[in-house]
Amino acid sequence: MGRLFQDKSWSSTSRCVLVLAFVVLVSGCGYVYFLPSAKITQHLENLVVMETSKTDFGPNMSRTISICREFYRHYEDEFDVLVLIAHNPEHVADLWGDGYSGRMKVVRSEVAGIGVEILDIGELFGSEHRLKGVVRLVHPDHIHDETLLHEVMHLWKSDLEVIPSTEHGHWGFSSVGGQLGGFQLDELKFLGDRKYSAGNFAPQRAMESVPYSPLEMYLAGFIPSSEVPDIWVAEDGSWLMSKWTKGRRHIQTDADGHRVFKARKISTWSIKQIVKQLGPRSPNFEHSQREFRVAFVFVTDGRVPIAEAELASTKFYIQQFTKRGPISPWFKDVLEVDSQYNFWEATRGIATMETGDLQSFRR
Repeated sequence: MGRLFQDKSWSSTSRCVLVLAFVVLVSGCGYVYFLPSAKITQHLENLVVMETSKTDFGPNMSRTISICREFYRHYEDEFDVLVLIAHNPEHVADLWGDGYSGRMKVVRSEVAGIGVEILDIGELFGSEHRLKGVVRLVHPDHIHDETLLHEVMHLWKSDLEVIPSTEHGHWGFSSVGGQLGGFQLDELKFLGDRKYSAGNFAPQRAMESVPYSPLEMYLAGFIPSSEVPDIWVAEDGSWLMSKWTKGRRHIQTDADGHRVFKARKISTWSIKQIVKQLGPRSPNFEHSQREFRVAFVFVTDGRVPIAEAELASTKFYIQQFTKRGPISPWFKDVLEVDSQYNFWEATRGIATMETGDLQSFRR
């Protein structure tokens, strides 16, 4: 799987305004948009199919805006998240040229005390009041693996520092152990001389599908702060690399084969420290949003027709990811995985996503 970093180039409102200057001309007659063309070709029960000249909307914000605005030409502004999926029949991992499998663009956040700044640029994307974020996936398979769970979490953690981390927008070398990286505290081992290992983990993503961690659940507004344990943090953590061998370097491993990292500055962060830094979450978990409406958009360049089997599997992935209940056991058998979580499972059954009756929102 490719890297799962937040879209850093659009991490603040000021940057968005700068980009806006390149795609929008403001005149006395209103707005004139210089955007790529996009057109909906199919309206289905839980997704729409759209055609544009290129499926490079992952790193291409103007094309992302074009797709979203075309969607809102046909649908009411009643969706919290839009998920754009590239039609990638050959499953090219670097389709967007940067190794990413998914990206989130937060467009509207009114929640205080979390890892996202207050902003509202939703109107640029065609949403007057509701849209919170736009997820972009390089392939439909990333609906059911950890990618979509990861990107959705960026609605509540993206550009503000919650704990010290060497990975912007992610948990780094810490015991958060959630969708945005980190490890489980009980797997941490001190190896001496400022060296550590902590099982099979990555500082910027989950290595396999896992539920949202307590800190992630708190930021999302699903649990109270009292349920978040203290967090061990290697503030300057970095992988311990081997010496150069035949022109290559590798991350060193411990006796169990787990990668080793080094750190000089270790700290423990309590939820009280985090709340002091960010301010209290508002609204708090008792009044936070728990039900989310999501629209999925399958985007093709029209060169290769979308096979009926592709549409059927994509609709099934959506159904499994958004169902109010566990993923079907036989689906895990097909995927040959032991752990697999949809949104309902990842939030402990506290929050839900709704994609049904999409056509009832047609304009």
